[in-house]
Amino acid sequence: MAITTEVKVDLFRLPLPEPIEASAAGVMSAFDMVAARVTDSDGVMGMGYTVCHAGQGGSIAALIDGPFREILMGEDPDLIEGLWRRMYKACHYAGRGGPVSFALAAVDVALWDMKGRRLSQPLWRLMGGAQQMVKAYAGNIDLNFPVEKLVAGGLASVEMGFHSVKMRFGRPTLREDLARADAMRDALPDEIEMMADANEAWRVDEAMRAMRDLQRFDLVWLEEPISPDNFEGYRHLRAYGGVPLAAGENLHTLAEFATLIGVGGVDHPEPDLTTCGGYTPFLKVAKLAEANGLPVMSHGAHDLHIHCLAASPNASYLEWHMFGLDKFMANPLTVHDGYATAPDRPGHGVDFDWEQLGAYRV
Repeated sequence: MAITTEVKVDLFRLPLPEPIEASAAGVMSAFDMVAARVTDSDGVMGMGYTVCHAGQGGSIAALIDGPFREILMGEDPDLIEGLWRRMYKACHYAGRGGPVSFALAAVDVALWDMKGRRLSQPLWRLMGGAQQMVKAYAGNIDLNFPVEKLVAGGLASVEMGFHSVKMRFGRPTLREDLARADAMRDALPDEIEMMADANEAWRVDEAMRAMRDLQRFDLVWLEEPISPDNFEGYRHLRAYGGVPLAAGENLHTLAEFATLIGVGGVDHPEPDLTTCGGYTPFLKVAKLAEANGLPVMSHGAHDLHIHCLAASPNASYLEWHMFGLDKFMANPLTVHDGYATAPDRPGHGVDFDWEQLGAYRV
């Protein structure tokens, strides 16, 4: 039996290709990435990472470097469920979300990656294997872009091979948001799907007005129109109808997803493994959605999420963010004819150029 012999943690601050804006976060010009590398006594190394807003990665790295390291060292790294539970419980009083879930994500992904590499199997097969190809959509963040640049970005996504394109809402007035949606819909070919993300921009009453006016666009979904933890608000909006709702990227525990789905507040649950604790809870959210007759999609980190979606029979969409991480990867994921294909390399198949990343170490 192999045991964990090393846990290495790195914090990087990476510039975005250009500043971007979302209603909930404001303008962002960089992001933090916390990477965990776990090595066992056989010399097998697994890597996981999580991302967050610039300046917030220090607490996440400290959790991995402190209490999580103590739990992992000398233990069987294949017992992922047991280790995940021990780390969760160790920080239960101050955690149950927030930095704890982000730190859990990096370690959990590293442990899954290690298991895949040891067994020479890609994770999507180890997780069950439902389909190797997953529909992908371009998750453009473009609230600060003028209309011309917004439209150019949507058309560029189509040229890259996407058949589904998302835009952002949250301008000072609904009239502005609707005008931008008109411009995007008019520019995109008829067969290209369109979805929109409000990033918590509205109150419930404002979201109701927006949903009434958005029906004419036939959106695949409207994402996070209100605060993510207003579960009753989501239930009310979904009952109001007219536009399918997506939510979940800002939920950090399985219990939160159980509440949102349980009240009937969402059509498209959207967990993000980098914020909800890794592959282990993501797969549980996917099964919870399946049990309730719902699809499951992802948010960000497309190179990691492709595996759990390819393992989920109810997978719908893989979100694709152009945040610039691909340039540090040996074999970045690609999109062809609207779909991404899960790699057959062992583990998750992501191999970073650590020397190149080193220039951005904090």
